[in-house]
Amino acid sequence: MSSDKTESPDESGHTDDQDTEVTVADEGSTATELDAAGVDEVAASDEAVADTDPQESGARRGALGWAGRHWAAILLVVLLVASAGAAGGVYWWLYRPDQQAFGLKLFSTASIDSQMQERQKQVADAARDGTVALLSYAPDTLDKDLANAKSHLTGEFLKYYSQFTDQIVAPAAKQKGVKTEATVARAAVSDLNPDNATVLVFVNQVTTSKDRPDPALATSSVMVKLTKTDGRWLISEFNPI
Repeated sequence: MSSDKTESPDESGHTDDQDTEVTVADEGSTATELDAAGVDEVAASDEAVADTDPQESGARRGALGWAGRHWAAILLVVLLVASAGAAGGVYWWLYRPDQQAFGLKLFSTASIDSQMQERQKQVADAARDGTVALLSYAPDTLDKDLANAKSHLTGEFLKYYSQFTDQIVAPAAKQKGVKTEATVARAAVSDLNPDNATVLVFVNQVTTSKDRPDPALATSSVMVKLTKTDGRWLISEFNPI
């Protein structure tokens, strides 16, 4: 009599071994399905990444390009400002001192050229007026005329003129009735500096006296040097040429 015990089928005809095999098969099938689902999810994720990468890359490149252009524009502005500042500095250090010496105004409605022309006119007018005062006098108004002439002079030339008129001009004008009147035909500035200038003056001079009552015309040219003294352009040299 055998001791092995044979498993009997249940009412549906299935044995326990068959149930075990079915369970194992079901578990294997489920694992396979899970693996397949995981692969599908990874593939879908990769496809999504692949779909979005070009857009993101394009957006990134666009942002980088905009940023590059933005910084390039800023750099250009900085360079322009720096160049303007450097040019202004050079202008200030090289030209501004001379302009200040001439009394020119940088921030003025008048241009630098027009201001320089005005300075030249002032110098030419000073030379013109001084020359006329020096060479014009009459016996009846001699003291006044000589005083007026001296007001246009400065330095050593003022001393020389005072001595010359006292010793020669005044006695001759009174004794011989010498009268002379000068006019300036033209005055041209040949040199202009902040404190001194040189002007070429063309003079017409008419002279009469008791001995020669008929007017005598004489023309001459004089190199007049002026020095700026107390804000006025005064004659410091008077050299006929």
